[in-house]
Amino acid sequence: MNDEKSANLKAEFEKLNPWITKFHIGGEDFGGNFDAMRDVRIAQFFEVFPDAESIIELGSLEGGHSFALAQNHSVKRVTAIEGRAINIQRAEFVQKILGDEKVEFVEDDIEKLNFEKFGKFDAVFCSGLLYHLPRPWELIPKLARVSPNIFIWAQVSEEAKAKKMREGWRGKFYREGGLFDPLSGLSKKSFWLSLGSLIGLLTANGYKEVKIIEHDLAHPKGNAVTLAATQDKFRLVKDSEK
Repeated sequence: MNDEKSANLKAEFEKLNPWITKFHIGGEDFGGNFDAMRDVRIAQFFEVFPDAESIIELGSLEGGHSFALAQNHSVKRVTAIEGRAINIQRAEFVQKILGDEKVEFVEDDIEKLNFEKFGKFDAVFCSGLLYHLPRPWELIPKLARVSPNIFIWAQVSEEAKAKKMREGWRGKFYREGGLFDPLSGLSKKSFWLSLGSLIGLLTANGYKEVKIIEHDLAHPKGNAVTLAATQDKFRLVKDSEK
């Protein structure tokens, strides 16, 4: 990329400041600091769901994970749901630059959304969203009706602090920053499920196998878990397929 083109693109990005996501374009970095397109969670997703052709992504932010998912050779479409209009604007701006045709961005409130209107999907990619919801137990049944496979990264309550019970599930309440905090949920408070309740919620909704990929006890905000669940059985990926 020549200096003039680089400067023009930088100026266009600056019009949409502040950014969270970093994008690599023409050998240069633009946007924020979070390198979503090189996030290990993308590789982890395809380790467990290597054949996914259609993906619904929840809480797509500025599209970093969306474009990373779409780059996989097996993927044909990604439906990316995001609740903030400015993030959709940023994502579609980057989409034009990348020339991506696989991702469809949808602005909607996940707490109220009827997912079935989008059809069926091979897998759900739910990273950084579940723990921002005030009633996470309402989301999983909806997802179970549109996809047999789900990948989740979420903060979870430590078992010792999971002293609240809601609809039969244990966890704790957390104060959210609201609409104007870009890394917060849209509601004023959320409910962090305990890991045991999260697994129980998945199995109660037909996910027969749950695989814990990583359980991070040293996350700055508390425990975090990466897991995958399927209504069928996980297919082992051969070394030749990696």
